[in-house]
Amino acid sequence: MNELFSGTLAPITDTIGFLCCDVEVATAAFLEWQCDIQIKRGVSLAEVRLEGEFMSDLKRLLPLTSVETRRYLFVPTRSEWTAFFDNGREGTDAFPPMSYLAEKLSCNAVRATYIPEGYDGRYPATIIEIFGPDKTDFLNSVRSVSVAFDGAKWAFSAQGEVQPFENVQKYADRVIKKRFTGEMLDAYLKHLGIVAFDESFYCPSGEKAILVSKAGPIAPAAREFSLVSQ
Repeated sequence: MNELFSGTLAPITDTIGFLCCDVEVATAAFLEWQCDIQIKRGVSLAEVRLEGEFMSDLKRLLPLTSVETRRYLFVPTRSEWTAFFDNGREGTDAFPPMSYLAEKLSCNAVRATYIPEGYDGRYPATIIEIFGPDKTDFLNSVRSVSVAFDGAKWAFSAQGEVQPFENVQKYADRVIKKRFTGEMLDAYLKHLGIVAFDESFYCPSGEKAILVSKAGPIAPAAREFSLVSQ
């Protein structure tokens, strides 16, 4: 299965968040949440509506930063979902904002990760996590399925309420890494109305992505990285 932009923008595109609401609503809620937190350390946040194509919008997240993320991108799609990316060196950290905003906005959210084998310094993983507006046994996580390699061994996990579109028979495969594949992730997301690995799904004509950037103090240990220096 192909990665988004064939992996040329990894790790930015390794993980994508999806929030089931309008891009303006998602951005406003994120700003309200983060401004209250960041103002205490003298950091402000500003939003800019972008005019470019999807790839150029993603490149506005550069440079990547370690320790602290500084830029966040909210992208409209050809669906009811808004996509979310940030400029973290290890890839988008979608769990906190998707979990929090799903509750705040009373909507569903998704975290999707696909890192295939064959990359130096990046461990392969295939993950889907679905969040809802209500509390569950673990925060507001409705369902999570994952296969990941930690450098030594493969591990599989499935928690929460089984969804009607899941191929649960595959979870018993003798080969752990085959229990949840990229093709399965793609199919699960499409059942939710998300065509995550097709570039044409993002930034429909006439709609603009929104870039949110921090200004002010940065964590002392933070460093900047380009895509080629991962």
